Amino acid sequence: MKRILLFIIWLGFIFYSVFIAPSGNGNYLSDLITMNDPDPGLLAMFSLLGVWPAVFAILLLRSDRGSVPAWPFVLGSFVLGAFSLLPYFILNRKVERANRIPVKLQRFLSSNALAVILMLVTIFLMGYGIMGREPGVYETAFLESNFVHVMTIDFVVLTFLSILALRDRDQVTGLYGFIPIIGPLIVTMKK
Repeated sequence: MKRILLFIIWLGFIFYSVFIAPSGNGNYLSDLITMNDPDPGLLAMFSLLGVWPAVFAILLLRSDRGSVPAWPFVLGSFVLGAFSLLPYFILNRKVERANRIPVKLQRFLSSNALAVILMLVTIFLMGYGIMGREPGVYETAFLESNFVHVMTIDFVVLTFLSILALRDRDQVTGLYGFIPIIGPLIVTMKK
């Protein structure tokens, strides 16, 4: 039942992004890529979507024992975000098998130093985005731009997927998954 629901969410996300989300794009994406004075709120969200895949690398690759390898989906998430990770959660089944990930990479992904660095980057980006943003710019971009609209929803879906990953991989329930990026990193540091 969970797989069917995730499949429906994945298809719905694709359909929504293509057919329902605002069709305009303005200069938001080009301003972010060229660093042409982008709004700090938009830059922070865009940057946080680069941190999320690193968090999923930690969550999914430190122990990759499922029926399908996680690494292609994690790599894809650096470009496609939740569009790439949802199929992994749909296809993967728990099986008893050896970990696919080399020991050195497991150690790196399990290191508290990596988690702390990602937390510090996240706190900085969130603070920068909240404190430096111009009121109304993000809201207008969300309503006008397909890119900003989908980017924002992608962040929410990634937060939801982190809750699933924590529950399925670490048997952790509770509020940790609801704290974007930082919550899952706290859990991995406790392991």
